Amino acid sequence: MHHELVDNLDVQIPNAVSTTVAKKEHILEKLNKRNKNRQNYLDVKLEQRHKDNLQLEGTDYFSQAFAEKVRNIETRIKNVNEAGKKKSGGDGPTLDLGRHFTDITLEIQELQRYLTTSTMFLSDFKIKACQSIVNELTTRSEDTRARLSPKKKFGFSGRKVAPKTTLNPKLSSAATDKVDSSEARLHMATNKVINWTIANRSNEYICLQSDKINGKDITITNLENCFVELRGHAGSLQISHAANCIFLTGPIARSLFAEHCIECTLCVGCQQLRLHSSMKCRVYLHVTSRAIIEDCREIEMAPYNNDYVGIEEDFQAAGLSQEQNNYADVADFNWLSSDISSPNWRLLKGDFISINWEEMRTQFRQQYLDNAAL
Repeated sequence: MHHELVDNLDVQIPNAVSTTVAKKEHILEKLNKRNKNRQNYLDVKLEQRHKDNLQLEGTDYFSQAFAEKVRNIETRIKNVNEAGKKKSGGDGPTLDLGRHFTDITLEIQELQRYLTTSTMFLSDFKIKACQSIVNELTTRSEDTRARLSPKKKFGFSGRKVAPKTTLNPKLSSAATDKVDSSEARLHMATNKVINWTIANRSNEYICLQSDKINGKDITITNLENCFVELRGHAGSLQISHAANCIFLTGPIARSLFAEHCIECTLCVGCQQLRLHSSMKCRVYLHVTSRAIIEDCREIEMAPYNNDYVGIEEDFQAAGLSQEQNNYADVADFNWLSSDISSPNWRLLKGDFISINWEEMRTQFRQQYLDNAAL
């Protein structure tokens, strides 16, 4: 009997020790896990605070720089206005209005570009407020130019004044919905000073190779029934006044700004998309910040699906992440409700999401003459 008790104790003591050790290990494991979770939480909070500080610093710097640029433009308009008044009163030197207003227009363009490239860290309210300032400066500049420009003198010959012609009246009549007049005036004014990459073409397949677009700012205006292909990584892309066109591009390092596009299809990768005064457009998009639309109707969004040999290298050269695509994050500046989706755009569904660009290119070139002269 005594030996049996001793044997039982010999068995129970190791078991008790083993249980105690297991409990201690379990407690230590829980403590380590809790400490690790707490440290991860602190790291996340610290990183978020760092990001918030960077964003705050970026917003503050933007506000100061934007305000300074606005003041400079306002000063130039004011100086030209005062000089023009003195000249009309016979008390001032000869004034080259064309040169002065060309410089002002270029500064307003630069202000617009600065706003466009900064929207990734600005609130929607801030972006809309700044865009209103840009539009107001455009209007003020054009009004001042019209007021100071010499009026034509007419005799009594009875000749009728020819009516003013509008820029591309076919496209203008198609986009009668809600066009920002100040932006239209800016387009007409800057048309004289921008050296457009592609302009005034119709029924053509146009292809620009990488040696002509890599890292460069590409500008396109007044196109109808065209298939435009940009093979490479452009620095930025601007499209103005296009009807029934297809735009197929590689990744764009900075922004795509498109306006007055009617029934167009765009397959683009970019850091940011700005689409203005357009309707019935389909956009296959890769965007790393966000897409912004204004004064648009019937816009359809789908993920970017262009593919070609070397696209990975182009994404890398453009500084865009292929893993990050916010094509469904669209801010509509004409729709303020956050509870109800904007009726001006929707996500594309069904068979149209998958599209064979090679087949579309072939069909287009069979339908129209291949006039790729670039």
